[in-house]
Amino acid sequence: MSFRRGFFKNVLTVGSYSYLTQLIGFGSSIITSRFLAPKDYGFFALITVFTGFVNVLANAGLGTSILRSNYNKTYYKAVRNLTLVLGLGIFLLMVLLSYPIAWFYNNHALVFPVIVYSAVFIFNPIMIVPNAILGKQMEYSFIGKRALVSTLISVVLTFILAYFQFRYWALIIPQIVVGAINFVLLENKVKLGYKIYPWNYTIIAFRKNKTLIKNVLGFNLINYWARNMDNLLVGRLYGPSELGVYNRAYTLLTLPLNMISGIIGSVLIPSLRDLKKDKTAMMKEYSYILGIISIIDYPIAVILILFPGQLVYILWGDNWLKVSEYLPYFGLLILTQGLMTTIGNIYYLLEKEKTNFYVGAVNAILLVIFIAIGSIFSVLWMVKIYALSYLIVNIPINVYYGFIKTFGFEYKFVLKFWLPKVLLSLFMLLLMMIDESSYLYIPVVLYGVYIIINQFGEIEKLVITIVKGDGVLSMKRNR
Repeated sequence: MSFRRGFFKNVLTVGSYSYLTQLIGFGSSIITSRFLAPKDYGFFALITVFTGFVNVLANAGLGTSILRSNYNKTYYKAVRNLTLVLGLGIFLLMVLLSYPIAWFYNNHALVFPVIVYSAVFIFNPIMIVPNAILGKQMEYSFIGKRALVSTLISVVLTFILAYFQFRYWALIIPQIVVGAINFVLLENKVKLGYKIYPWNYTIIAFRKNKTLIKNVLGFNLINYWARNMDNLLVGRLYGPSELGVYNRAYTLLTLPLNMISGIIGSVLIPSLRDLKKDKTAMMKEYSYILGIISIIDYPIAVILILFPGQLVYILWGDNWLKVSEYLPYFGLLILTQGLMTTIGNIYYLLEKEKTNFYVGAVNAILLVIFIAIGSIFSVLWMVKIYALSYLIVNIPINVYYGFIKTFGFEYKFVLKFWLPKVLLSLFMLLLMMIDESSYLYIPVVLYGVYIIINQFGEIEKLVITIVKGDGVLSMKRNR
């Protein structure tokens, strides 16, 4: 089977379940928004800003080490031992941090919820290894089914708790229950066993991965705060209600990124692994994938940019209309962030995680500075400056040090692929910032025309890849 046919078969397998899972989760939020107030979502977001940061400690590249290694089951058990130690340590750390977190937000009601929510760290880290094993074996059908089942359980629990006015507990408790269920489902599939191995297993696993852990953990920690400093500042400066509104808008940025780039990214390393010895062929396929992502992201971005008010009213009603102020800017970011989120996988595949760390660190520090400056004035200005800094700082740095210096793309390709995207995005941003949204359709249409012309070959190849030979029906049978 050719690379492209195999790649799209895996994407379709993962995507069919993942899209359904994401849509169910998003659809459920439409209903729960009628029972929970923005303040409840904001309260939960106050917790997840810090717990998400701690979760980065648990996923310090250990899944990547499984995906790219050729070791046997003994190695998997050793790494799983390491994740168990990390999980228990992080759980205890979060319990100790519960009061300082409440003090930071000047909200002592956070202490007990933080302690309870910390239970997710008992389960999440020890799922890293079985998830990576299944990804390496390309067991995407099981991965998708497991995610679908856990989402359905979470949705039902959230509905029940929200209906009976459990407020933010309706968002906390399902996370813990689903974590336990996921662990059992994964263990029954992979069968690593429930045995806790001697301490020397943990030491060996750490020594084998310490360089990867150092670089990936360093990048993930810096990148996490770059992506969540906005939540931290909004929660601290403007309170839970404003954070609930902002967080809901931000969801419409992360949802398509997870559904498109996230799914494709999860398949990238296992799929491109066989082409690693031929870097030219690997980069050719990667550029093809980027073209496909551009095509898919565009209509989603158009809706957020041109019809934010109508979208929010349909989804969540009058109480959430303030969300629409932020959506055009997040729609703008979808056009380029959807492409940039895939580069980490290529760095890791090429074993250039140190470069990824340094590039990511510079980008993150600059982004945090810009976000902090914007937050001084208002949440809306924070979003405006975030979008501007991403286009004029983050993208150029990533393109130069990633695509040109590390991946080996020619300047001609880079200019043809990236320059029109950045310039048209800046045109859209300028119109938004000077309140001339009635003219937004001009750069939006130009962007669409550019994609059709530039990516016409990818569209044609995609259709041929899926339809030719055994085609879509055969792909579905092979699931």
